[in-house]
Amino acid sequence: MELRRGPWSVEEDFVLMNYISHHGEGRWNSLSRCAGLKRTGKSCRLRWLNYLRPDVRRGNITLEEQLLILQLHSRWGNRWSKIAQHLPGRTDNEIKNYWRTRVQKHAKQLKCDVNSKQFQDTLRYLWIPRLVERIQASKISNNNSSSETQQPVQLMNNNNNSILITSVTPENSSVATSSENSNQDYYQVNQSDQLWFEDYQAMDQQNNIELWMDNEDIFNNLCNNEDIWSLLEH
Repeated sequence: MELRRGPWSVEEDFVLMNYISHHGEGRWNSLSRCAGLKRTGKSCRLRWLNYLRPDVRRGNITLEEQLLILQLHSRWGNRWSKIAQHLPGRTDNEIKNYWRTRVQKHAKQLKCDVNSKQFQDTLRYLWIPRLVERIQASKISNNNSSSETQQPVQLMNNNNNSILITSVTPENSSVATSSENSNQDYYQVNQSDQLWFEDYQAMDQQNNIELWMDNEDIFNNLCNNEDIWSLLEH
């Protein structure tokens, strides 16, 4: 049987989705054959995981996701599949593409290697703090907008402490229907990542400022580079 190459057709997508909905994923080579698709098992697997899965997220990588990718990459390097496990709905291929088209591109424009100390300093002392600032500004703006139309909701946590939430909507609620999850354009940080985010804000940002003041080479090299300020805004 001659295998097909190139882009998938709508009919092929339908056949693959219909087969998996009835039989599950299983072994991809046998799945391709049993479904009657003239594609390799690898092609079927990538098509399903990267495009056809119901929980695959669409749209640009959010600020919160960017921050998490930078943090997890510093811990695990190019282990894209492992990083993707912490970003629900994002594929390892999508995360890898973000790293190559955004992070590596910035390193190239700064004329340094992505693994060099200079670029790691850029990430730590400029990029990550700037992301944190933008996330905070976005949350303040959203909270102000929501408070105009919604009354605070009072909840109780496990310790019977009162918690006030300014609004509960699909955009900021941790509970949403499956149909909302498939179209949502936000990222819900899990508990461990939220704790890291709060710890970073509380402790590391002050350390960054002190290290910058103590290291004139880092400060001068990066602040005198006109490109870095425009890059951080995109």
